[in-house]
Amino acid sequence: MREKTNSGLLVQSIKRLWSKSDKYLLSILFLALVIRVALAIPVFVDMSRTQACYDAVSYDLLARHTLEGKGFSVSFEAPYEPNSTITPGYPLFLSAVYIFAGYSRLAVILIQIIINLALLVVIYSFIKDRFGVKAAFWGGLFFVLDINMVIFLSQLTTETLFTMVLVALLLLLIRFVEDKRIVTSIWSGVLLGLATLIRPIALYFSVPILAFFFLTKINWQKLAGWVIILVVQIACITPWVIRNKAVFGEAFYTTISDVNLLQYQVAPLKAALEHKSRTQAQKELEDEAVRGKSWKNEAQYYRLWSYPSKRYIISHPIPYIGTLILGGVVTLIYPLPMSETGIYFKGKENLPAPGIAQNVMLELMKGRFWNAIRIAWRERLSYFGAALFSLFILYSIFHMVKLAFGLKAYIIKGMRDPAMLLFLITGLYFLGLLGFGISPRMRVPLEPLLTALAGIGVASRRIKKVKTDSKQHGDSIAG
Repeated sequence: MREKTNSGLLVQSIKRLWSKSDKYLLSILFLALVIRVALAIPVFVDMSRTQACYDAVSYDLLARHTLEGKGFSVSFEAPYEPNSTITPGYPLFLSAVYIFAGYSRLAVILIQIIINLALLVVIYSFIKDRFGVKAAFWGGLFFVLDINMVIFLSQLTTETLFTMVLVALLLLLIRFVEDKRIVTSIWSGVLLGLATLIRPIALYFSVPILAFFFLTKINWQKLAGWVIILVVQIACITPWVIRNKAVFGEAFYTTISDVNLLQYQVAPLKAALEHKSRTQAQKELEDEAVRGKSWKNEAQYYRLWSYPSKRYIISHPIPYIGTLILGGVVTLIYPLPMSETGIYFKGKENLPAPGIAQNVMLELMKGRFWNAIRIAWRERLSYFGAALFSLFILYSIFHMVKLAFGLKAYIIKGMRDPAMLLFLITGLYFLGLLGFGISPRMRVPLEPLLTALAGIGVASRRIKKVKTDSKQHGDSIAG
């Protein structure tokens, strides 16, 4: 009798909790959990698929070597040369997980899934408060079905952690614009510092933040807040600059910008303008960089790369700007990272050719459309097989729908809400730094923003203006 009474009380408590909670959010969260666990099955079966891209190998090595006292190094064997390209945020996150869970990649995956679900709650709540339940529901649904974001939950890469920190930063910036509280700007600076430690692409994000403050009517409070944000960010990353000075004898934050500038921006540009292969163009730039010079370590070697790259940009400014715009647009519309997706679902056997995006783009720039299609199919798409290729096509359609509704949100609502303005500025900043480094992986931190805009677009309706003659209008005013 008592057991029945207890079970009845439990049922009543559950019903009471359900009635007071947001049923849409709970339903979306449950669907999100099911999809994320289901899509993680390939890595549950084969943990090597958590390293579908080589960056994951580097992050894992850095975390392990740090815990084993071998230094911040990606070397596979002694001597363990210090690394100058990767910042410490994500490797330290992995190290923290490994301390409590052993060298468990499964633990990392589960934590990243939890982080992503928490991000879903944050995004849903934010949209609901500002744009209504319908926008929040559709934005949450787009979020749940975004495979580009879900794939990287099972990768030992920065995307999941960085995306959470970035979105939290954006929401704090919006709050600061509205409440102008100093404590909000301080926490914004902390999050910007953390984001920069995780991914160096956030290093200069204070510039678009300043633009955001100006476009929302700058005043002394916002200007003071921006200064605080910048100072706190610098304070967060300064220990890493000091480390680099002590280790390499040169004060810098990271050399990854020098590597990316040469490999993914200037080399493809040089190849296109001089009708050479990308490999040949890159080798010529590297030879020019190191000719007659000496270096003591990795950092000094990579720093040499920046000089011929910058000279080439100065000599070809308009084509360079064109590659940045083209790279950003293509990255925005390109659905999924082909290499990572293939390895994630099919393993590392019979891998497709790496890095064909540049070759495809070069063919398109020369007007050879069929050649571009043949290269894409022969060297990449045929590897997937019918089932996986169908998934790619379906997600492509979904992604274009998401972009269309996001555009609709801007057409109807414009920039009246600060969130709409900040999301746009953030997208321009991140997409505008890519050049020919075309990869939907670079778009992952923007996916929550795109899904939120898509939800707002679905819920948005044009308000029809009622025509009245001037007399009726005057009467209504008088009345």
